[in-house]
Amino acid sequence: MTYEKIKAILEAAEKANSFKELIDYLTNNPAFRLGKNKRKVSIKNLGKQYINKCIKLGLLDENYRLTELGKNALQNYDEIISKIILNLEYKGLKFQDLLLRSLSAIKIPTVDEIREKFLDFGINISINELRLNLNILAKSGILQRNRKYTYSFKRYTLDEFEKIIENEYDSADKDISGLVWFENFKSKIIKNYNMSEEQFDELFKELKQKKPGLLGLQRSRTKTWLIIRK
Repeated sequence: MTYEKIKAILEAAEKANSFKELIDYLTNNPAFRLGKNKRKVSIKNLGKQYINKCIKLGLLDENYRLTELGKNALQNYDEIISKIILNLEYKGLKFQDLLLRSLSAIKIPTVDEIREKFLDFGINISINELRLNLNILAKSGILQRNRKYTYSFKRYTLDEFEKIIENEYDSADKDISGLVWFENFKSKIIKNYNMSEEQFDELFKELKQKKPGLLGLQRSRTKTWLIIRK
């Protein structure tokens, strides 16, 4: 899997002082073995391909050494690698936004169906690149890979959603009475936590029903304001 191979390259690059040493480390790494008999895959054909992928993602420099981003990824791999993939741009559009729009419009989101939706948006991504991106996001916990190889963003529980709402409210800009601009607040949570608008609305409605005194909405002529009463 690409997820394991990229991680193996970063760990090897931390120790290697040359390209040859990097290849030597990878030759004996389980991530670069395939098949039932664990036959070694040619590093010349496979390892270089994934090393170049690390350079393209900004994890290694042209001398095959870790960049600052690569060093950070070693400390918090899932968070960094998922952010890199979500922020990849295709014709000025982030992969995260394209994926959210695609998943919200597809009943059975297989790789093929997601790619068809990308094509509708004018993004001619190869099936292999799309599958690679989705697999990395699934491995890092951003996506759920379901039965029949369909994909969906993580579904938050009501308790998880409540904590997100409270944490984001605590750090949000407020007026003197504690009001937060709700539309902006909602948009930020959807983006930062990879929620669909539908999922946010469902959880927000459930939370209001469960704890009616917690959330308050006030509407003006142009905006809606949120206050949380703890």
